[in-house]
Amino acid sequence: MSSGKIYFASDIHLGNRYLENPAEVEKKLVRWLDDIKKDAAAVYFLGDVFDYWYEYKYVVPRGHVRFLGKLAELSDLGIEIHLFTGNHDIWMFDYLPGEVGAIIHREPITVNLLGKNFFLGHGDEVGYRPLKYRIIQYVFRNRLCQFLYATIHPRWTFVFARGWSLSSRKSVFSTGRLKEIQARNAKALEEFAASYLRTHPEIDFFMFGHLHVLMDKALTPQSRLLITGDWMRHFSYAEWDGESLVLKKTSE
Repeated sequence: MSSGKIYFASDIHLGNRYLENPAEVEKKLVRWLDDIKKDAAAVYFLGDVFDYWYEYKYVVPRGHVRFLGKLAELSDLGIEIHLFTGNHDIWMFDYLPGEVGAIIHREPITVNLLGKNFFLGHGDEVGYRPLKYRIIQYVFRNRLCQFLYATIHPRWTFVFARGWSLSSRKSVFSTGRLKEIQARNAKALEEFAASYLRTHPEIDFFMFGHLHVLMDKALTPQSRLLITGDWMRHFSYAEWDGESLVLKKTSE
């Protein structure tokens, strides 16, 4: 990895129909990437970059060309691009590594970045996971289920998946359960991190997305838990320069 800063972002949900102007979110993201390329060594996207993503052998989702083009540009400049699969874009295969040089992560990882140890993940792989959610995750990750899904024409699968995503988000917002769910899941991630530290005291920072909240909490005098917000309301990211790890929001 070349010298420079490390950036983290999550939950951009490109293509999300819940927003009034999803195209502007993509443009804002591209402007941010254009701004940080001058000093970035790597960019870690901690899941749900896309609101829906499924790669057929010869078909990928329509759109996102500005974003994908910018990723290719950064990769060509020698900046590492890391994409974690989230619960909305779990079906990343070989297209993004081949076309933009991205490194795909399907599970949480521990990595040393500029001298400190980071535990990175989307956030839905650990902590609170009810049985219904674990079953859905198993089905989505199952190779046979993926193969069978791929036999359905994209015009039907894309409509179904995007409709499901929109309906789920409307349900959460309309019932007023969002803050309750976020608080419960944040507590579960905190409990996971505290438990993990007991056997892995070398971890300096735990960082997740998924919850759409901004959080920076000390677990011990040496370790912190951060949740990176989203690009639907917060337009937030984390920046690490080897000495200071901070959560920020874009200035636009």
